[in-house]
Amino acid sequence: MYLYPNNGALWATSALLALGFATCTLQSVDPLVPPPDCDIPNETKRGICVQVNECAAYLQVRNVTNLSSERVNFLKKVQCDTTEAEKSDADYKPLVCCPANGQDYLYPVIQFSKFEYRRFLDVTARFKRKKLKRRIQTVEPSTGFNLLNECGKQVTNRIYGGEIAELDEYPWLALLVYHSNDYGCSGALIDDRHILTAAHCVQGEGVRERRGLKHVRLGEFNVKTEPDCIEEPNYLSCADAALDIAYEHIHVHPEYKEYSNYKYNDIAIIRLKHPVSFTHFIMPICLPNKSAQTPLVEGQMFSVSGWGRTDLFNNYFINTHSPIKLKLRIPYVSNENCSKILDLYGVRLGPKQLCAGGEKSKDTCAGDSGGPLMYFDRPHSRWVAYGIVSYGFTQCGSGPGVYTSVLSYMSWIESIIKAQS
Repeated sequence: MYLYPNNGALWATSALLALGFATCTLQSVDPLVPPPDCDIPNETKRGICVQVNECAAYLQVRNVTNLSSERVNFLKKVQCDTTEAEKSDADYKPLVCCPANGQDYLYPVIQFSKFEYRRFLDVTARFKRKKLKRRIQTVEPSTGFNLLNECGKQVTNRIYGGEIAELDEYPWLALLVYHSNDYGCSGALIDDRHILTAAHCVQGEGVRERRGLKHVRLGEFNVKTEPDCIEEPNYLSCADAALDIAYEHIHVHPEYKEYSNYKYNDIAIIRLKHPVSFTHFIMPICLPNKSAQTPLVEGQMFSVSGWGRTDLFNNYFINTHSPIKLKLRIPYVSNENCSKILDLYGVRLGPKQLCAGGEKSKDTCAGDSGGPLMYFDRPHSRWVAYGIVSYGFTQCGSGPGVYTSVLSYMSWIESIIKAQS
């Protein structure tokens, strides 16, 4: 479903808009305070730290369909330090070091150092021989892993900082690959055998046009490179090989209707053909506790992450997508306030749907369709999936995105998992 706020018209397609990436701003910037200056790699002149959507040079480098490891290195290095922003969720906004004169970056590439380049070539050669061993000890779910205590954990401590995710950040994200070899949607690993996603990602005209779901990919970072490597200070960081795994069965919620205008019950579970082993790059996210108090307070911060694969399910509007995994923090919007906006376009929000983001000039649409709306549970240091990306406005920032409420379907989710175990 695509909402066009310019003319108030409501356009619908058989598959919904995946919320695409551009940038995020979670607080207004004081125009009287000059932006901090910063260093740009390969340039002698210093730049200034600005919001992502205010730096055309950054967007020009990032918004391409094929990003080399050397360009990803550059994009990581021009992200401004957000250490101070970690003190408060409300103050968080990713900034990038932008040329002060508004020109393009002179050389937007950071080559690996000679030593690390030799290691990169070695890793690449081993990938090509299909004999690369995992860099860490895998953990079998059936032995030594307590899903309730260990779900939603990730190795990286850099939860904040920039809009580009770390190699091992959000290790539960899954890419859905179709027989047309399109990457149209995402999902979230919720145990060693099941992927939680949106119903419209596995059923409907858009799926049929792509000849159905082929397999699920776990542990991905850059869809255009293998291996995925980033040069960190004093070492080369490389991810394990991404894992493509076939599925055994797709469970679409029985009350989902693919031709419905409002996309109620937009939820599905994919059962994988085989259980997966957990690593630093493949881990399950937690599901909400039915008895615990939910963090649904106006302005409460949530996160989304993905590759912004939006255009594959959009016949009317081309959205920018990224070959690398991006992330964004967005505020929760109460159903009451969300309904006031959606009512203007003839859209009726259901009781089992959530809203987040959409503050004009303060954030944009984000995340892959079918991907999780995530909340960081600080007392337990874990991530929880509270929503599933369903649909939103084509003009990002014009209205909140709509998500399927995971908590509202916990009984159905549990019944599917238990029936298959």
